[in-house]
Amino acid sequence: MEQALLQEQDLWRAGASVFAAEEYEKYRQSRSQALKLFEQEELKVGLFRNYEKVRLEFIRVLAEGERIRQLIEDRKASLTGEIKARRNDLYSRYEILNTLSLELSQRTLSRKQLAQADVLFKEIDRFLERADYEQARSRLNSAESLINQAESILRQQLERYMSQEEIARWRRMAERAVEKSKSGDQPVILVSKLERKLTVYKGGTVLRTYEVGLGFNGLSDKLHAGDNATPEGEYRVIKKVSPSKFGKALLINYPNEEDLRKFNEARKKGYLTPASRIGGLIEIHGGGKDGLTQGCVALDDTEMEELFRMIAVGTPVTIVGTTDPNNKIIAILRREKK
Repeated sequence: MEQALLQEQDLWRAGASVFAAEEYEKYRQSRSQALKLFEQEELKVGLFRNYEKVRLEFIRVLAEGERIRQLIEDRKASLTGEIKARRNDLYSRYEILNTLSLELSQRTLSRKQLAQADVLFKEIDRFLERADYEQARSRLNSAESLINQAESILRQQLERYMSQEEIARWRRMAERAVEKSKSGDQPVILVSKLERKLTVYKGGTVLRTYEVGLGFNGLSDKLHAGDNATPEGEYRVIKKVSPSKFGKALLINYPNEEDLRKFNEARKKGYLTPASRIGGLIEIHGGGKDGLTQGCVALDDTEMEELFRMIAVGTPVTIVGTTDPNNKIIAILRREKK
């Protein structure tokens, strides 16, 4: 009887009413019946009492309790495995998108959703430890929704880098830049935003290559002031600035005619408000490649010093998204889709 009482308490603490509700209720009824048998025997006088039937009934109750305990463990293990498998699949998606988002500095867009999802994964693990599967599932659903939102944002933001037509256009721009470097002694600057590379060509060959930093929204094509995007197009250095806010700097002629055309067309179509301005003051400057600019191209100060000495006013500057038809965005998002 004492064993059965302790067993029932243990089963309740193990969550029998949740994980084996029907079986647990029958078990409690059986234990109640066994107690009634005991009470009936207790009402009898001395030698007329026979507890053997009571003992056998409690043995049966204990056996049933042990079966329920194993059933609870099995069901918990099954639920844990199911939720962990889904959690791990979802976390793999999170890691891919998080890596992409961090690498590409898309921090004002998908970062919020991914940061919230990361918190939820920690909560899921805590709820699994407590065997609170309802809360774990709820957090898992919320995390999946956030990850889907982050993926959608990244895909919209980076769609151009998955377009072979757009990449072909950028490649033609880059080829023109290299051709320009062959005519005369003047170098030419080519910036590839996705690869975060600034390459100086002279005579058709690579003279220098530098790693660069962009803005929060650096991979987008600049359309108006305040969008934190880095422009794409064919420009030239119109001024050498020393010192500037970020050390030495090369000011380029953004906006050029093509930029003005795109801006006016976007405003005409209602994509921009009447108060929108096209902006300007786009530079290649120092200050460190790890800093986040508002649309400029940033180098470490020592490298900017070298570039500044090398480049004259009038130097052509071509800025493209990428020239790689199998770039890392395509590779990462294709892997994520699988």
